[in-house]
Amino acid sequence: MDLVKQIQGISYSFVFGFVFTFIYSLINRLLYKYHQRIIRLFLQIIIGIIFGYIYYLGLLRINNGVIRLYFFISMLFGYILYLNYYSYYMFFLIELIVRMIKYILRPIIFIFRKVNGIMKRVKRVMKWPKEKFSKQSKDSCT
Repeated sequence: MDLVKQIQGISYSFVFGFVFTFIYSLINRLLYKYHQRIIRLFLQIIIGIIFGYIYYLGLLRINNGVIRLYFFISMLFGYILYLNYYSYYMFFLIELIVRMIKYILRPIIFIFRKVNGIMKRVKRVMKWPKEKFSKQSKDSCT
């Protein structure tokens, strides 16, 4: 592998570590209020697999998929750089993105809440005759 491909691979790994950490923190912020640990863990595993696949595809394009130790070290430096220096500033960007996503999804959430309210009323109405007739049948049996 020549020097140009190595420099491209190292810089790609560095930028990928930075971007991966940003997107991972964005996804964690989106799932902040979601407290079911199994589904959240499953989503994090899926995201890790997807990012690993994207990383390998990038390396495949740069240097035929050869993975070296210094690529992972460069990715670790990108991760550390993001966490130590840029995470505070990117937090405001993440909050802006979350607000935009909530604004975009607000009509859809409104429709689902309306449908959920209708379903709860229907369930309550269907439950009422069942309770009424079951009490009458118990009274008639005794």
